[in-house]
Amino acid sequence: MLNLFPIQWLALLAYFLLRFITSLVLLSLGLKQLRHRGRVSQGIKLPFFPFSRTALGILILTEIAIGVLLFLGAFTQIAALLLIILTIKLMIFKKYLTDPLIPNRSTLLLLLGIGLSLFITGAGAFAFDLPI
Repeated sequence: MLNLFPIQWLALLAYFLLRFITSLVLLSLGLKQLRHRGRVSQGIKLPFFPFSRTALGILILTEIAIGVLLFLGAFTQIAALLLIILTIKLMIFKKYLTDPLIPNRSTLLLLLGIGLSLFITGAGAFAFDLPI
């Protein structure tokens, strides 16, 4: 079937939009969790790791680092791989994370899909990484 809008040259812009919006989401989540870290750390009840403030600090640092890398378009595939690992980990441990500032499973599934797409396709336009 013919494509109704044959504008395949805009594919690099689509990858840029995925990367840019995901970076804004991750930066927003990380900064909100940082601002409310006292309340959010009370909602983390990991049975095998009793240091909830440390676990939250690692989560915030990871989200902000991935967000900055995706925003800049630097090491995009490595950042996407870290996003994939982070979302899978959060999906597994979601039952121990009760605070509303921790994304729900459907949001994590969307972030996982975006991470997989960016890992396969690369950074897109307006990035330090070379487009593939």
